[in-house]
Order: sequence, then C-alpha cells, then structure tokens
Amino acid sequence: MKLYFTPFACSLAARIALEEAGLDAEFVQVPKDLRLPDGRDFTEISPMGYVPAIETGTGFVLTEGPAVLTYIAELAPEGALSFTGFSDAHYRMLAWLNFISTELHKAVYMPILGKGYSEGEQVAARARHARPFAVLSRHLEGRDYLDDRFTVADAYLVAVLNWSEFSKVPLADWPVLAAYRERVRARPAVARAMAAEWPLLKAA
Repeated sequence: MKLYFTPFACSLAARIALEEAGLDAEFVQVPKDLRLPDGRDFTEISPMGYVPAIETGTGFVLTEGPAVLTYIAELAPEGALSFTGFSDAHYRMLAWLNFISTELHKAVYMPILGKGYSEGEQVAARARHARPFAVLSRHLEGRDYLDDRFTVADAYLVAVLNWSEFSKVPLADWPVLAAYRERVRARPAVARAMAAEWPLLKAA
C-alpha cells in the first residue's frame, strides 16, 4: 500500500494511524507541482490534488481524509484504532472525523493556510475557531482522548491542531486543547510520525 502525503498536512493523520497500527506502507511525498516520481500527475490519483490518498497493490485508490483513516482503522488489528461496527462508539468516532474535517480543517484552517483566499476570508476563518474549539474543550475536559481510547479521530485532530501556530489560531487560549495536543504528541507512534515528516517540511 502507498500513502501519498505532504509533510505536516492532514495526511500526517494517516501516517500516525499506520504507525499506531504497525502497518507497512510506502510513503510517497507529493511535490508542489504534483508530478510524482513515477511520472504521473497526482491528480490521476486524487482528482482534487489533495492528500492523503492511498493506493493498494490491486489498484484500489481511496481519497478524502476521513475515508482514508477509516480504511486504515479497518486494516488495523482489532481495536487498535477504532471500535467494532454498529456500536455507539464507532459512530461517535465517525462523527468526530466529520466534525474535524468540516468545522476545523475546511472552515478554519484551510482558508488561512490554503492558496487563493483573501485577507478578509482569512480573518473570518480565524474568528470561526471559537465555536468548534468550545465544543471540543467541553468534551475533552477530564478525558485523555475523544473517546475512551485513542482512535483515528485523535490522529486527525492532533494533525489539524498542529497548524495552530502557523495560522495564528490561538490554541494557547484553550488550555484543555493545548494539553490534549501535547498529550497526544507524546504517544510514541505520533512522535515517530512527526519526526519522520519534520525534516521534509523544513526542506520543502
């Protein structure tokens, strides 16, 4: 299986999930011009040009972060990254994946860090952080993770919260979330994934 990634983009969550699950993968960095080492344009794999994307040896291709994370969770040893299907916890995890994708990734951070957004759009996006941060802060008060153990939703959330300083979103004003991020970063698999991508980010 190949994971197509950009250093410290949302694809970091997929790398974290693979590390946590002990799954083997080939990591293919997507360059800025989207021209892959094998000569293909990345849009042949991910039509929107977004990471993460996975490609299996049988030719199966999957894009969209929550879907990729759910797929990895299904491949992981039972219980390593998710909960059994048709359980309340399983569907709570799916809800958190979608919450992170829509309320944080796309609504707050993407207009700030992405290309083609005006200064006004960036200011508006930065102001939108308060409501989802308040929801997360209330939920995480007294909890180590989004549910009773680490899942792919936590991998996604820590990857997104990593962007706070770059985007000037004031994570320090939310001590529950700041503590959560530090706690999750301390997990060995998360630390390994971040260490693998940090030099690539600096070199980009």
